[in-house]
Amino acid sequence: MLIISDTSPIIGLAICKKLNLLQTLFDTVYIPPAVYDELNVPGKPEFDRISEWVKGRIVPAVNVPLINALRLTLDPGESEAIALYWEKQADYLLIDEKRGRAVARSGGVKIVGTAGILLLAKDRGLISGIKSSLDILIRNDFRISDLLYRQLLKKAGEDG
Repeated sequence: MLIISDTSPIIGLAICKKLNLLQTLFDTVYIPPAVYDELNVPGKPEFDRISEWVKGRIVPAVNVPLINALRLTLDPGESEAIALYWEKQADYLLIDEKRGRAVARSGGVKIVGTAGILLLAKDRGLISGIKSSLDILIRNDFRISDLLYRQLLKKAGEDG
């Protein structure tokens, strides 16, 4: 299976020390150059780990008209990631931002977010729980509402 990733899920998974889950869950993980540019900023959380992880995963999207159209409402990373999803006929787009998810969904893109990756990993027995990772994400300014937090813990069987 092929997944294309936007920026924030890579940072989030790296902060939780769970970036390795992507290559365990998916055969191939690609990021477009704009996502690489957003990640490749010294001082960003987990910069060294991410810089090593992205090697060999950067693949450009070539549909410039689509990228430009998407950039009217989305940032460069989201725009290139959605375009690359279509070009590579990926199985999933890994994206967290609300606007990017809405635009992707409206175009029929199959999406998953950072929390969805954690749930999938727990379902497959790759991690024992998601609560500690969700707590780390929240402490690092990832927006997870109280309602979503409770729903995720319930889905993971960690609500009691």
